[in-house]
Amino acid sequence: MLIPKTLSVTDDSGFLAIVNADKYKSFVDENWEYEQLIKHFVDQMNNNSLVIWATGSEGEWTMRFTDKQSDKQSFKEFSKSINITNGKLWLINYEDLTMVAQFEDEKIPLNHNKDLFIQLDNGIYNITIRQLFDPCRGEQFNDINFEVILQQADNVSDNQIDKIFWQTE
Repeated sequence: MLIPKTLSVTDDSGFLAIVNADKYKSFVDENWEYEQLIKHFVDQMNNNSLVIWATGSEGEWTMRFTDKQSDKQSFKEFSKSINITNGKLWLINYEDLTMVAQFEDEKIPLNHNKDLFIQLDNGIYNITIRQLFDPCRGEQFNDINFEVILQQADNVSDNQIDKIFWQTE
């Protein structure tokens, strides 16, 4: 059972992620290109070690991690499987992902975000991300911007991902 936890993270690029740092293969190339990085993210999502999505704008986001959906209306939502192998999931931003993609000696979590994790039993989880605001209407200043619902599953979903969730480019 997940005790609800609220975390906040800054985002200067319009992308957030939840990652199993133990399983995530971080390094891409010292001179990675954007398309190469996006393909890496998709591969890692299909490896069930990463869930990444576009936020619709930049900001400081507040995430509520829980094991059941609230009664709040969502603007949009998606679900994906993730594998927990070290008892923790980390909340990270695009800047952290690009840093570890470029430098082989850098790993998630980076020091400035080392406290942005939740503890869970190891296993496969279905993770649902619910965006609780419409970024086009400037509503992102709600108390909770994203609701993250984690429920233990018996097996990994066979759904293969071909792009970052909610990415419009």
